[in-house]
Amino acid sequence: MYQGIESQGGSRKGMIYSLYFIILVLFGNYTLLNVFLAIAVDNLANAQELTAAEEEQEEEDKEKQQQELEKEIETLQMAMEAGENLDLSPGGQNINEKNGKTMSKEQEAKSKDYDDDDTTGPKPMLPYSSMFILSPTNPIRRAAHWVVNLPYFDFFIMLVISMSSIALAAEDPVEEGSERNEILNYFDYAFTGVFTVEMVLKVIDLGVVFHPGSYCRDLWNILDATVVICALVAFAFSGSSTGQNLSTIKSLRVLRVLRPLKTIKRVPKLKAVFDCVVNSLKNVFNILIVYMLFHFIFAVVAVQLFNGKFFYCTDESKMTAADCQGEYFVYEFGTDKLPEVRKREWTSRLFHYDNVFAAMLTLFAVQTGEGWPMILQHSMSATQEDYGPLPHYRIEISIFYIVYFIVFPFFFVNIFVALIIITFQEQGEAELQDGEIDKNQKSCIDFVIQAKPAERYMPKEKNGLKYKIWAVVVSTPFEYFIMILIACNTLLLMMKYYKMHPNYSDCLAWMNLVFTGLFSVECMLKIVSFGCK
Repeated sequence: MYQGIESQGGSRKGMIYSLYFIILVLFGNYTLLNVFLAIAVDNLANAQELTAAEEEQEEEDKEKQQQELEKEIETLQMAMEAGENLDLSPGGQNINEKNGKTMSKEQEAKSKDYDDDDTTGPKPMLPYSSMFILSPTNPIRRAAHWVVNLPYFDFFIMLVISMSSIALAAEDPVEEGSERNEILNYFDYAFTGVFTVEMVLKVIDLGVVFHPGSYCRDLWNILDATVVICALVAFAFSGSSTGQNLSTIKSLRVLRVLRPLKTIKRVPKLKAVFDCVVNSLKNVFNILIVYMLFHFIFAVVAVQLFNGKFFYCTDESKMTAADCQGEYFVYEFGTDKLPEVRKREWTSRLFHYDNVFAAMLTLFAVQTGEGWPMILQHSMSATQEDYGPLPHYRIEISIFYIVYFIVFPFFFVNIFVALIIITFQEQGEAELQDGEIDKNQKSCIDFVIQAKPAERYMPKEKNGLKYKIWAVVVSTPFEYFIMILIACNTLLLMMKYYKMHPNYSDCLAWMNLVFTGLFSVECMLKIVSFGCK
């Protein structure tokens, strides 16, 4: 874009031409890519629905087989003598197993009810002994339970987390012993003390680890405890000379950056987003394997195409490795300095394809979209082994990068985003299950509510000239004819190039006038048939 502005007279006269590049980015990078993303989301959603339908069908088939087996066993039991006590039916075992599973699920549900953040009202105390010392009737435990479940306790902890995050951002990373850092260290002592009190109160209230619903049964509580314990250890050794010299003790303070994660558990919407990301990682892992396989395939192809062809001589006048010997002069134009003598070296580019690992790294750099035009230029200039580059020697090699861009930055990146979107949609569908309505039923209801009759203009007088022109304009052959004209006009615009022959340029100009006339006739016919309004 900057080169285009400079070619049209600089920032004063050529700034208007930046609109072309802005529109190009908006249309290509946002509109087309979002359309591609929508297609990927729709295809993934359909694939998952088909997989779910197949799993449901398999479960139904298994249930039918189980029912048929039970009927056969019942028939055999009825044919036996009444005095025999042979229990061939696994029904009782199944019932016991089902009852056992039901009871275990009920127990798990009860234990989860104590740790549910979405329940309204005060939480009941766990009916277990905390640390084998504090019973549910112990006054110390009852006081800790009362404090932890205060309405403003979580709000106070959230406020302390916010202040701690601000203090971490305000630290001076250059001068560790600055006055500002010393003041912030005192605040850090206070924040760590608050988090320590919170951890102790919750351990007294919930217990440590042995019974369901205890403190260490929750991963978020383990994260909180790890951050607090590491901060206390760092404070304990920070005053001694031994602790100041140990890099491990200093690195423990880095874990303070995990404190903002404490807010995820306390904000239901943040927790829903985090759960969505974690659940989507299961599908992302499978796609990541496919991604690495395709990345490896492209790396192998790149090694076959560019192996040993990214070398060049530091003296641009030498084209082969055999000639790249000795020394050469380097002149600095515009100065009176004497030329500098340098040694010729036959060296490779920073990003190359000499082996598979270097090729994968180079392709990853291309995938990021930063600096890849230089890699593309080096690829098109590559000639053969032990020979230097020639500008635009193989332009057709750019097809390799076009295909790579379509497969990776367009396809795989959008697939990752699509999986996260589908996970959010599945969570929304899970909320609809309580109302006994699925996704398709909801879509039908929305369609019925939002459906409107389609409007189409048609002239009233069917015997008039306006109606006949309208019939021609809306006909399918006329639409195909206009599409062919548009395609031919597009090809005509692509036939222009720099320093064209005058006769060739005049021919293109006359053909362009013909297409302009045909499009003008189309415009006039549509104005006559549809009107100006």
